Amino acid sequence: MLRPPLNKPEGMKVLLGFLFIVGLSGARAQSVPVPENKKMVTDSWWRVFNDPLLDSLEQEGLAHNLDLQVMVARVNEARARIKVAASYQYPSVQLNPYVANQSLSPNRPVAVAVQEGQALNRFSLQTYSVPLEVRYEIDLWQRIKKQVKASQQVTEATEAELQAIALTISSEIARHYFLLRAIDTEQGVVRRGIGLRDSTLNIAGARYKAGLVSLMDVQRAETEVANARVQLEDLNINRREVELSLAVLLGTQPGSLRIAAGLLPAALPVVPAMSAGDLAQRRPDLLQSERMVAAATTQVETIQATRLPRVNLLGSAGLLSRDISPILSTNSGTYLVGTSISVPVFEGFRNKSNIAVAQAQVQDASSGYQQRLLVAAQEVEVATANLQNLSRQIQIQQQALQSAQRTRRYARELYVKGLTSFLEAIDAERTALELERQAVNLKGRQAIYTVALIKAIGGSW
Repeated sequence: MLRPPLNKPEGMKVLLGFLFIVGLSGARAQSVPVPENKKMVTDSWWRVFNDPLLDSLEQEGLAHNLDLQVMVARVNEARARIKVAASYQYPSVQLNPYVANQSLSPNRPVAVAVQEGQALNRFSLQTYSVPLEVRYEIDLWQRIKKQVKASQQVTEATEAELQAIALTISSEIARHYFLLRAIDTEQGVVRRGIGLRDSTLNIAGARYKAGLVSLMDVQRAETEVANARVQLEDLNINRREVELSLAVLLGTQPGSLRIAAGLLPAALPVVPAMSAGDLAQRRPDLLQSERMVAAATTQVETIQATRLPRVNLLGSAGLLSRDISPILSTNSGTYLVGTSISVPVFEGFRNKSNIAVAQAQVQDASSGYQQRLLVAAQEVEVATANLQNLSRQIQIQQQALQSAQRTRRYARELYVKGLTSFLEAIDAERTALELERQAVNLKGRQAIYTVALIKAIGGSW
């Protein structure tokens, strides 16, 4: 059936009416907020140590660490995918101008029978078309809306993963920092020990010159001084290795980082106890797992909706002419308005299998979440127990250290007066030095265990 020529006012009314319906449907699409300028890393838990140098190192690390920059890119990608998913809630409008020249064969089929022996002429058809095409899917079963929701949940999981990696990196920076401070403090102990042994060497030399002791005492004193200097050099090597590792965490060239010596903090923050319920709300890795479970569940609902019919509004309006010259005339106008329905009948059980895959992914994500909950509780218990045991160990060790320091002073006085041997005096010095280094080591471990506990509870409290 031939379509009558399009009347311009009538065609405009049809086109405007169709665009109004599609636009109204698109306006009902869910608004999708995507926080482009949201601050990526929000936790500054390390400030509880009140150390300005640690603050600056943490800020530098979070700004330049390469692993963190990879995660920032993934977060931006996930946020962009929300917009991609949300774009299907709106009409698709395309302008598709084309020019075609078709040559019809003399042997072409025709609707009207021709006499035997009658030949048709070859016919050329020139077409100029400028159509504006509109397509819009009516989201009857909220398939598109659920896909947007799943994208939002995946983005929230990616943002939580970014926070988890930031927490790991910041805790590693703090751990390396306190390792440096423990080495610096231990170096101070060894330097004081070298000073005492130098003093002992002078005393032994003076007693040897006075004929009170043999050369053996002087040689033993020299050996003790040299041994202490070797220990100091070994600490210098350890310090440089830790400093180089810290540079990688900060995202800087390893050879360019130099951190001035300092001491361990005199006091450490007291970290409160946390229940399993608190951890689920605080730890970013648990929030990530929970969001992945939610996204997988939503994805099941999205795939289930693919088994239902899809309804699309179709429309086009534009210009159609056999010649280029009259294409802008009123009679060249054309339009099409319609609806299409797509009903899945048989696709080789593809949809059913996709649903089974999505349900298995939900089970996988849920089991992973439960496992992370158990690991999180374990990490808190281990860190708490380590701090408690270490606190008792420090108290006992302090008693031993005080006793060794008194013994060292007494043995030194006796040696100066010639009332005890050099071996007893140097043994007392060696014991006191080892206990002093042990005390520093325990305090360094206490700071590192505190960092581990803060990480285990999810950062600031």
